[in-house]
Amino acid sequence: MTHVIHRSASDAWELAAADLAGPEVGTVWDLCLAAEYDRDQLVGGIAEWLGPPDGLRVLDCACGSGFPALDLHRLGYLLTCTDGSPFMLERFRRNAEAAGIPLEPRQARWEELDELYAGMFDVVICRGCSLTYAGTFETDADPDWEAVERSVRSFAGCLRPGGRLYVDTTPEEELNGDYPQLTEHAPRTIDGHRVELHERVTADLQARIRRWRVRLRIDGTAFDFERRSHYVSHAEFVRLLGDAGLEDVGRTEVTGERYAVFVGHRPLGPAER
Repeated sequence: MTHVIHRSASDAWELAAADLAGPEVGTVWDLCLAAEYDRDQLVGGIAEWLGPPDGLRVLDCACGSGFPALDLHRLGYLLTCTDGSPFMLERFRRNAEAAGIPLEPRQARWEELDELYAGMFDVVICRGCSLTYAGTFETDADPDWEAVERSVRSFAGCLRPGGRLYVDTTPEEELNGDYPQLTEHAPRTIDGHRVELHERVTADLQARIRRWRVRLRIDGTAFDFERRSHYVSHAEFVRLLGDAGLEDVGRTEVTGERYAVFVGHRPLGPAER
């Protein structure tokens, strides 16, 4: 079955025809998001977890192309958005402009966030299974576990006492499933172009590495993207957040989220107790 995406000037997720001629990772990411999520359901689920937006300061430190940050901004949350990828941020800006949302993201690496925003936020969000790519996404370097640890400590340092961290990772059934894992999304027609999206995930359990490969076909022309990530068990994830000084670390269910969500909070100091 072929799906048609109807474009709208107010739609933050419209895909420009020029991007489809030679897509960057931001365009591929938007296509993956459109294929994998019910946007309204996920935004509603995250908003339910966040609670009322009144004065809540939220850092989305893996804002990517703008989903769900732009939607949360519309709901009244005070969003600060950062990402380490200039290609993702370029896509974010275009989506924000198309949606008429005056939200300017900042390019920043995770390990520097606690210097830029020490103790400023009620909530830090790192979603989209992004953390497992720490130190690897832009350069495709060999995964370095210290980069993951530094990143989580930096997230924790951005939280005010009592503030919460929301971070997700690969579901256990996928981690422990058979490889390779293949996903073929239904073809879509976008701006008159036929778009086909195929994903392939493999794992090297000895090296603790997963590989995500995307093949995007646009009118029959293929574009390939591949990224490596850390293979992180859920037990390791819990230890990681605890080692960063967070308390009450555990998994929580968020409506509409396809990844496994883990949360924790920064302890209150003596003055806040």
